[in-house]
Amino acid sequence: MSFLQPLALIALPLITLPILIHLINQQRHRTLPWGAMMFLMSAKRMSKGMAQLRHLLIMLMRMLAVGTLVFVVSRPLAGGWLGCVGLGKVNVTLILLDRSASMEMTDLQTGESKRSAALKKVAQLLEQSGYGTHLILIDSTNGQAHKVDSPKALLNLPMTEATATSTDIPGMFESAIAYLKANNSGRADLWICSDLNEHDWQPDSGRWAAVREEFSQLEGTHHFLLAYADRPSSNLSVSVENVRQRKSSSGAELIFDVAVQAEARNSGERRVPIEFEVNNIRSVVELELETWGASLQGHRIPIDARLSSGWGSVRLPGDVNPLDNRFFFVFSEPPVRSAVIVSDDARIGEAFRRALAIPAEAGLQHRIDVIPVARVGEIDWENTGLLIWQAPLSQGNIAEQIESFVNTGRSVLFFPPIQSSSNPRLVKDSDSSEHLFGSRWGGWQTPEQELSKITWWRGDADLLANVDSGNALPLNELRTYRYCNLETPGTTLARYGDDNPMLTRMATDRGGVYFCSTLPTAQFSSLERDGVVFYVMLHRALAEGCRSLAVTSQRDAGASVFADRDQWEVVEPAAEDAPTLSQRGLHAGVYRDDKYWAAVNRSRAEDSTKVTPIATVDELFDGLSYRRIDVAVGDTSALASEIWRTFLVAMGLALIVEAVLSLPSKRAEQKSLGDFTIAGRSGN
Repeated sequence: MSFLQPLALIALPLITLPILIHLINQQRHRTLPWGAMMFLMSAKRMSKGMAQLRHLLIMLMRMLAVGTLVFVVSRPLAGGWLGCVGLGKVNVTLILLDRSASMEMTDLQTGESKRSAALKKVAQLLEQSGYGTHLILIDSTNGQAHKVDSPKALLNLPMTEATATSTDIPGMFESAIAYLKANNSGRADLWICSDLNEHDWQPDSGRWAAVREEFSQLEGTHHFLLAYADRPSSNLSVSVENVRQRKSSSGAELIFDVAVQAEARNSGERRVPIEFEVNNIRSVVELELETWGASLQGHRIPIDARLSSGWGSVRLPGDVNPLDNRFFFVFSEPPVRSAVIVSDDARIGEAFRRALAIPAEAGLQHRIDVIPVARVGEIDWENTGLLIWQAPLSQGNIAEQIESFVNTGRSVLFFPPIQSSSNPRLVKDSDSSEHLFGSRWGGWQTPEQELSKITWWRGDADLLANVDSGNALPLNELRTYRYCNLETPGTTLARYGDDNPMLTRMATDRGGVYFCSTLPTAQFSSLERDGVVFYVMLHRALAEGCRSLAVTSQRDAGASVFADRDQWEVVEPAAEDAPTLSQRGLHAGVYRDDKYWAAVNRSRAEDSTKVTPIATVDELFDGLSYRRIDVAVGDTSALASEIWRTFLVAMGLALIVEAVLSLPSKRAEQKSLGDFTIAGRSGN
């Protein structure tokens, strides 16, 4: 129980007031023996036990009345979870509000989403119980701290509105720690409002240990988690992939894939209409929905052959989450996919060129150039999507150009250097001491036969992911005869039987940086001979790097989504529904800057129904002052409510009971007085 006026509890000792009055009254009357009272005393002794019990109950009722009056004045709040609220004056209250797309799951009866309901509950509680000197909101879109004037103001701020973004929960805690340390805030309450989406919470992240350590050093910090972990049973979400514009002699058309995802608890089969909109022209297709959802592969929509670019969207009927019912896309004529191979070995360079020369899809154009290291200055960096570097790692200006190339969203594949293929003296450690992207080549190794196989690779994402049918790439059939040691902080995508990496990826903000520790020709591996893995790996890297060459792009909503250009204008939604300038990158829609188009949507991870287990969440706060409040989206009750009226009723009942118990005592006094009068007259 918590109290809005806790200082009033100082008056609780007043419940002893009836006892004090009783003791004082006893001292006021002296007892004198009087023969005429003999009969009265005798009668009183006969009913002494019942009288004492009645007097004791009367005393308790008077004490209860005084005690409940004190509680009425202190204004108590109901809610057993409020265990540590009100135990001391809070200096600052921080609100960590999850504004991700999944938080917009709405209760259709109340019209409240998880986000809006959580915000109202917290604002109402803080209005009642207080929030200290400062009220701070941590924005989930960028981690910035904003000072808020009052809890009511939280309901109308742009920083608390719905967005199509994902949330970095550990990052929000890191921002809270930075604020508390920078301001020496003292006692602080942290309110976290979230739906426990596993992608947002990242429970396996190593940052949580550091977060716990930092908070353990901040005394007087309490954490309150308002958890909306329930998932809808009938929600559908839609997404679009592989948008392609294709022209032929008969006209032009758009080709793309549509995926409809259903919640895991969805059961039964039904048909769902999907509305397609391309440049304001609409059409509808019905899909048969299965338990897991539905998919539409290679859907075709005819378009005007004169169009060089445009936009479209796919829409589902309304359901409990409006933010995942529409997905935007943009299209344009595909650019020439350009790759440059840097190698002083003609045979190795030709192996790369042959693999990249044949387009993976009809209608695409490839331009592949093979140049020696001495001609690196001829590279057209602006129009190149993929760089394959099979040479010693460069330093100086070339290294800076490669890093700038990656920062524009392009891809680089590094392969180990050799001096000559006709007389293959492999480069030694001392010949390749240069570092690039934190990595360096070591010495060459010849593994034993059983260790030359690829024993593990990442099949769920990146260059070696399973194909569209779900089948894995045949990496287990590859053989490696020689590989180069690699020192790198990157993430391993494939490894040999001796645990050395075959392919790694470096963490970058935009582009892709990969290191492959062997070469494709027969004296090093079977990559070129077997072909499939080599072809798929290179073409995926080429497609990834060439996305930045196109005038259209698909982007996940985020605070920095438009960092590459300054003049983006909203095309869809309409002007009256368009977000403010500061919030544009946080909302789904279509944007344009001259010839460039961008479709912004929620991250696919926001469609996931996977919730972080409650036990796992509790472990993340192990050792900290922490309370979890589990709430459902349709729950409109307040987090805490004043119950002084209950105590007022209790006080009234106590006074009534005291009055009823006092009635027999007064009658007995009157009867005793009557008996005394009769006895006196008889004596006379």
